[in-house]
Amino acid sequence: MPVLLLFVFVAVGLLGCGGAVQKTTDSGQVRKAAATAVPETRPAEPEKPAAVASLPAPPPIPDFSAEERDPSRLLALGRGDLSSILGKPAFIRRDMSAVVWQYRTEACVLDLFLYELGHAFAVTYYEFRPRRDAELARDDCFVSLLQRGISRAAQS
Repeated sequence: MPVLLLFVFVAVGLLGCGGAVQKTTDSGQVRKAAATAVPETRPAEPEKPAAVASLPAPPPIPDFSAEERDPSRLLALGRGDLSSILGKPAFIRRDMSAVVWQYRTEACVLDLFLYELGHAFAVTYYEFRPRRDAELARDDCFVSLLQRGISRAAQS
């Protein structure tokens, strides 16, 4: 009998909790919120595509002159000049008295070896190598690194 009585009290209590309760700010009393009507459900109409905002066009890829495509122009350049041409290196390593800056594309890797000349580090040697078992097209590799450096500079 006590279990049945407990069940009846719980059921009656749950029936009384049908509406939302809110506290008023002026009197501090609790009152039951008015029931809201549920709108009739209709099948959703397909949305029309919103007008796409036009994005700014990426900067045009410049045609590099023969001098610009020549990687030997990197020789004797310091860190600041390298960064302005190729952007930030993908990897920097310090070996004894040398600092190696590495730039990568999907097809190749360029290692620049900087040694201290005077009071600053400058490129004294560079080396291109293929990634994976691909053939190395040094000129194409260097041009892709130049384009990547320009696009990174435009983004920042």
